[in-house]
Amino acid sequence: MSGASPESVAAYPEIIVVLGGGMLPDGVPAPATLARGKAAADLARAHVDAAIICSGSHGVGRKPRRSEAESMADLIAAEGIDRRRIFLEDQSRDTIGNAVYVADRYLGAIPARPIYLVTSPFHVERSVETFRLVLAPDWQIEGVASAPAPDDGERAKHEPRFLMQTRAFLAGIAPGEVARMFAKLKSHH
Repeated sequence: MSGASPESVAAYPEIIVVLGGGMLPDGVPAPATLARGKAAADLARAHVDAAIICSGSHGVGRKPRRSEAESMADLIAAEGIDRRRIFLEDQSRDTIGNAVYVADRYLGAIPARPIYLVTSPFHVERSVETFRLVLAPDWQIEGVASAPAPDDGERAKHEPRFLMQTRAFLAGIAPGEVARMFAKLKSHH
């Protein structure tokens, strides 16, 4: 697994960011996490010059032995993608955290480039808006939907409320002011 250095991500002209979709109580990846990892592996095969950043700790509940990020990285590597292309962000527990931690660890210090943001179909709109609110405006962000998971319909019901919470949390902080966002996130978690 690659180290957390932004310089190593900077070597890639494109970036695939895949967001965790939860872990089950027994510590195995939820169906959404598996679907997102599979979609990221397919995308990585099509974009051979892209780095892959797997983002996510574990969502709600008790912290499992392996994070969403580690589980997706294993799945992507098992699909034949070179592990040297795979980077981890395993601290975030929600979409705001995904965007802020990925920006803080990897993207804030490098020039903008295309990002393919992989997540569940119901979550694409909110995740793309969240990353746009976090990153400077020159980043090109394209949402990529994974296959649906059985609980997508139930989870989709919360999207309007979560989007309002995201906008409220980031209000008054300009896109690209990652250090301010990171400080606010740390003080709230």
